[in-house]
Amino acid sequence: MADLYSRCIMIAAFLLIGIQVPVYADEQGDFSENARGWYWHDEYKVEPGAEEEGEKQAANDPITQLGAVRARIEEAKAKAVLYPTEENIRDYITIQNQLGEHSQQFERTWKEVLLQHPMLNYSLKHPTNNIAKRVESDQEKIKEEQVIRELAKKSGLFFFYRSSCPYCVRFAPIVKDFAETYGITVVPITTDGIALPEFPRSYPDHGQAEKFHVTVEPALFAVNPYTHKAFPIAYGLTSEADLKKRILDIATQFGGVAR
Repeated sequence: MADLYSRCIMIAAFLLIGIQVPVYADEQGDFSENARGWYWHDEYKVEPGAEEEGEKQAANDPITQLGAVRARIEEAKAKAVLYPTEENIRDYITIQNQLGEHSQQFERTWKEVLLQHPMLNYSLKHPTNNIAKRVESDQEKIKEEQVIRELAKKSGLFFFYRSSCPYCVRFAPIVKDFAETYGITVVPITTDGIALPEFPRSYPDHGQAEKFHVTVEPALFAVNPYTHKAFPIAYGLTSEADLKKRILDIATQFGGVAR
């Protein structure tokens, strides 16, 4: 940790020469493939009996059958609502009961299939009941803690602030608590030369803010002194939860400063 802190200070002292603060942009795919023409040379001919065969296939198509069932239910419902005779309502109830029985059979078969083929059970990996969801949530939190602590081994935080800024004053204890929780090195840099109580050993800004393109305070960056890479974490007052989420994004989705 001392070596990491020394490296961070060295970078700050030399105005962070060589550090790259990337600007994210969506990666665009290469769509330079030549356009392909569509040429039709053969005329389609309808063979005798083909129309009848096509009708048979359409009638046996499950999607067509399901559409017909839905249409029948909607038709029966419309008749029962618009013309609420005993016969129309009886027909609609009969269809609804048939649908209910079919749904129950579908549910029973679904459960049997999952018992015979547990690898198909999505809820085993993504539970839906409250107890299992709590276990999954706990496991996710453990993984997140590990990711942040791993990042803390090779990366530090550069915290730019101004003592007269009320958002900086409120953000400072959040940064301090977060850093202490995960053992992350913080290099506090005051842009007006006055230190905040949470960071009495702050460093005056000697061009670092300009190097990082800091235009608003507070500003927080994750910096890897080994690779000379930096990523913006937060501009302005940010909650600890959002701070954690942003660092996790950097450590996972964007390759991380720890690499």
